[in-house]
Amino acid sequence: MSKRTLILVLLCAILALPTLAQGRKNVRINEVMVQQDSTGGNGWVEFYNSSYSSTAVEQMFITTMSREEIQSVFDKNKGNKKKPKQILVELCEAQPMDIYEIPRGDERHTKIAPRSHFVMEADGDPKSGTFHMPFTFTQGKDNYIALYDVNGDLVDDVTIPASLNYGETYAIKAEGRLPSILGDNQTEWTVKDGKTIETAITKGNYNIREVNENIEAFHIKDPHGYWIALLAMSVVFSALALLYILFKLFGMFASRNLQTEDKKQPAAAPEAVKAVAAPASGDLDGEKMAAICFALYQHLNAHDNESGVLTLAPRDNSSWANKAGLMREIPVIKK
Repeated sequence: MSKRTLILVLLCAILALPTLAQGRKNVRINEVMVQQDSTGGNGWVEFYNSSYSSTAVEQMFITTMSREEIQSVFDKNKGNKKKPKQILVELCEAQPMDIYEIPRGDERHTKIAPRSHFVMEADGDPKSGTFHMPFTFTQGKDNYIALYDVNGDLVDDVTIPASLNYGETYAIKAEGRLPSILGDNQTEWTVKDGKTIETAITKGNYNIREVNENIEAFHIKDPHGYWIALLAMSVVFSALALLYILFKLFGMFASRNLQTEDKKQPAAAPEAVKAVAAPASGDLDGEKMAAICFALYQHLNAHDNESGVLTLAPRDNSSWANKAGLMREIPVIKK
């Protein structure tokens, strides 16, 4: 691999780093219902794609197993060099009622649009469709739900308290932060009973926000806009500096390649160089002198003294006025 190709690959890798924050790791558990009414009714889990790009959730894993149980399974398989995905798939086959893999092949529904939701039914019937999990929740006890990425990373989890009554949901506060990165301890949860507008249960539709929390928080931290101005200027000048370095490197590599190609070309024989460089001996013969003089005369006298002036002279015998010339001639048939 040449140095130029290596630099391009590294550059693409560096530019792709920011996209890691807009992937599966931004899928969040947004709202959970354990039981719909006193007579039963399946629970459900609402997930939220908090990124600003579409996210394919296929092959992600949803489980009611605790972190410790999943980690113990990973620890048991350290010696056999299995990938986390393979371990989780085998766990799905061994304990199908405790862990569920969102299947492939339903891209129309499993590709979640930016800042939108999808709901998984906890009805214990995965044969009913892609969004039906094989387990159910139990009323009156703590219920744990977790979401794992295909590489075995824990994306999000939550424990629904046993105090949650039927017909209520455990959800993120509408006035609080959006679902955020796992472990930041800043996401606030609340109980919704559906009795008021503030506590309305909106399955599959996140509460509409009147303000953007991120903008409001930034306004509090930087009321005069100094930091945002400094950040903007830093980004622009950093991009210009990066472009300057790249163009400089490309120029250096291009010049080196040209020098390398020149060195590879075979040198001309000394006799040939002398033959080309040696001036012609004697004067030119008459024919060559005459050809040069004639060429110069034609070049310098290409036009007469009235160069650029058109002279139109009428002609009585113009073929345009000859009607006979416009008629089709009768073919002569030879006998």
